[in-house]
Amino acid sequence: MGRNVLVVSTVEGVAERLKGELGDDVDQLVVVVPAVRQGVLDWLANDERAFTEAREEAERTAEELPGETIEASAGEADVGLAIQDALATFPADEIVVAVHADEAPPPEEAATETTPDAIDGIPVRRVVVD
Repeated sequence: MGRNVLVVSTVEGVAERLKGELGDDVDQLVVVVPAVRQGVLDWLANDERAFTEAREEAERTAEELPGETIEASAGEADVGLAIQDALATFPADEIVVAVHADEAPPPEEAATETTPDAIDGIPVRRVVVD
């Protein structure tokens, strides 16, 4: 029986790395790329460029990952909000969050509540990409 996996990535071109992390038993997949590159002026101007780029990256990533893609989309810049939004419509069995090494919390913070091991009872796995 396969898993339903929510992938949230702030890293471009991470699909190959995620394939190895996910394995072959993925049934359904949702990929969300937070629009983290949106600047204050973009937000003030209501510029959709950051969301378009994030959506395109989500679609590219989803094409290369195992399982049936249910959705590939841009998400909120706040990763936590992006996860909560996706969980509202997708019954994930696991959440995989891919971040750049410079975005990852230091080891001493990794065990604190700021980087939970589960969200709403769903296990969270972090993939740190150099």
